[in-house]
Amino acid sequence: RKAMVKGFCALSLLLCCPAAGFSGLGARVRTVAVARPAVRMTEDKIVPSAVSGETNRLAELPLPSVFALAYTAIAALSVRDLSNNAAVKSWVVDGASLAEAPWFSLSGGLVLISYFSFQLVKMTGIGKRDFYEELEGTEVDSLSLQAGKWALAGAVPMHSADGAFEVATFAGGCFWGTELIFQRVPGVMATCVGYTQGRTNRPSYAQVTSGTTGHTEGLQLLFDPSVVSYEALCDKLLSTVDSTRLNMVGNDLGTQYRHGIYPHSEEQHAAAIRAIKREQARVDRFKRRVVTEVRPAAIFWPAEKHHQRKLQKGGQSAAKDAKASVRCYG
Repeated sequence: RKAMVKGFCALSLLLCCPAAGFSGLGARVRTVAVARPAVRMTEDKIVPSAVSGETNRLAELPLPSVFALAYTAIAALSVRDLSNNAAVKSWVVDGASLAEAPWFSLSGGLVLISYFSFQLVKMTGIGKRDFYEELEGTEVDSLSLQAGKWALAGAVPMHSADGAFEVATFAGGCFWGTELIFQRVPGVMATCVGYTQGRTNRPSYAQVTSGTTGHTEGLQLLFDPSVVSYEALCDKLLSTVDSTRLNMVGNDLGTQYRHGIYPHSEEQHAAAIRAIKREQARVDRFKRRVVTEVRPAAIFWPAEKHHQRKLQKGGQSAAKDAKASVRCYG
């Protein structure tokens, strides 16, 4: 029994150790050497500027998110508390039977350890499954099914399949709210929430939440340029975030919530930079700097079906020009 308890604790610590790079259960992780210049701790060096072409260095590193660190800490503290519990110690030392186990003392800790260890295992991608065939199509104004096909083909399209509409990709923090905001814009034809600008193929929500994949929660959409311009969409995105806060939108903190504009063409890139410059002129009076990233569009992986049109399905209006406040939790 002592060996069993020790083995369980060791396994829990293995799953919970951030130093393991979230590679739980022996999963192989390829380590890539990153050449980094010495970082001078000045605002000009650590805060990226889209206009000058700088990048968000934190997003380029496989650093665990606040969620991953919190899950690790809670599970590790629960292991420690169980190990120090007098009733548990006495049970182990006395070699008593399972029937005599101090379940009242054990239950709370075991539940916490099991739950948060399970969350950490999910963050490694173990046990995930493909869901792209389950996604919805444009008949419900969802781009998710088509976006999945593009991603699986390694495509970064500029137009819809019929050439009638352009494709745009943005990131504005929690993608539920960003999607509903753009669903309400006249000229936006279909939307899809998902993950972009990362290093991992077919990422799951749990993997992205770990902060180690490099993805940001994003929105890909089709729009009719005869109704709404790409530049107007960029302005809309900037109006929904604090463009001067790095890796943070509202209360959501981490590189997976960084805000960005990801143009699909040279024309879109030029429009994005014009929008960023207007935003910078607006915040100049506060002596702040715009840190919304502008990077070329990359493969966009749709999120799981239950994330698609989440707020609309929760009863909030997606009608064009709807004025009701967007509530990010349904």
